[in-house]
Amino acid sequence: MEIQSVTAILIALSVSSALHAEEKENIVPAGGATGAEFTAPFFTQSQITLSLKNYWKYLKEENENPERVHNAWGQGIAVNYQSGFLGDVIGVDADYYGAVKLGASDYFNSRGVLYSQGNGNHKKNAHGYAKWGQRNLKVKYQLHQMQLNARWGWQAVKNVGVITSSTRLSPTTYFGWTGSAAYDGLTLRGAYFENAMARNSPDKKRFQTNTGKEINHLSSGALAWEGDKLRMQYGYGESAHYLARHLLLTEYAPIKPLTIGTQIYITQARNNYRSMPDNKRDFDSYAAHYALDISWKNDRWRSKWGFGYTDARKENKVGFYPRHISKYSRGTFTSMAYAGDDYMRDREKVLSNLTAYNVAPNMAIGVTGNIAQFSYRQNHVRSGEINLFTQWKPLNGVSIAAMAGPGWSYKSNGKTPHLINGRYRRTHTLASEIIIEYKFNLL
Repeated sequence: MEIQSVTAILIALSVSSALHAEEKENIVPAGGATGAEFTAPFFTQSQITLSLKNYWKYLKEENENPERVHNAWGQGIAVNYQSGFLGDVIGVDADYYGAVKLGASDYFNSRGVLYSQGNGNHKKNAHGYAKWGQRNLKVKYQLHQMQLNARWGWQAVKNVGVITSSTRLSPTTYFGWTGSAAYDGLTLRGAYFENAMARNSPDKKRFQTNTGKEINHLSSGALAWEGDKLRMQYGYGESAHYLARHLLLTEYAPIKPLTIGTQIYITQARNNYRSMPDNKRDFDSYAAHYALDISWKNDRWRSKWGFGYTDARKENKVGFYPRHISKYSRGTFTSMAYAGDDYMRDREKVLSNLTAYNVAPNMAIGVTGNIAQFSYRQNHVRSGEINLFTQWKPLNGVSIAAMAGPGWSYKSNGKTPHLINGRYRRTHTLASEIIIEYKFNLL
């Protein structure tokens, strides 16, 4: 059964169950409930939240061309409205996002903070934006011991199978359906999307291939189970006639401080992907990424180590595992190899670490880094980075995060090393970001 069919069934179950409940109770239950009691929770349980976020993101690199600086700085505002439910069944949500440009360099658009309005990579194209990023109808219903939920409209999602949202000053949002059915520790989720708005844009976009050809829709589903010590999730999704993806995630906690996680991601090419020119394909026909991580956490310390390996063959070039299954979408990816366009090249092995120490109940400092290697024409090509970071919550609703550090990579054409006298040439990078956010409830 196709993923969109599963989603439609979930939504139909939710809506039909809700209508059946209303019909059975005739809106005004025989027990004496009034119309006011039916509608009041819609208003009394509503919430309005205001968020202010200042975001600066910077990268200096020299991988493909002479040294480039990618720099973007913006101030964001978000107003989030969540209604209660009419009859404990139907409600609405709406989010407004605005962003103001505070600073930008050429190539600012790679940072995903400011809106790019114009051609080329010029800083004059950097602008702020305003948009209703989320506005949707939501339905919930309790059917015996099963909880049914559905949404229709513009919405942000988190790890619905192979699709998720990413956030800068606003999140990536999608237009379409999502639905779920949960029973005990088992949850079935589905999604079907036709359009998207990027995290740094107010424009409604159709999903696209790497050549700009439109994709009719994205569909995704997942089956998850959560027990006392073990969590598992299998997900599958497609960008129509372009890419298909499977994922299998597990997390096991044998004792309280220790967690062991595994991730398997497999992506298969469909006809519209195979027909693209070679320089537009990240891999030939099949790509996979495998990851293992181990975490230890106590009252003051937390440390997470991860190992990843990628298989993404591409004839005569270095292939790459793409995190996303189309342009204008974001892919679910929890491996510690997640870092820009690095660490997921064909036959690349990567070792990662994140270690933090709570110097106070509301402040942590730490270090994170990656080191990776793959082989290309008798070269052991190495790349990596190391960053210091801090997270501080000085007041209720206020958070400050900062990170900075150097890295190293290689001169390249795409992902393929550019060799001089048969040897690759090392390059250097410097990255930093600062995020200051304030959230409080208006209602």
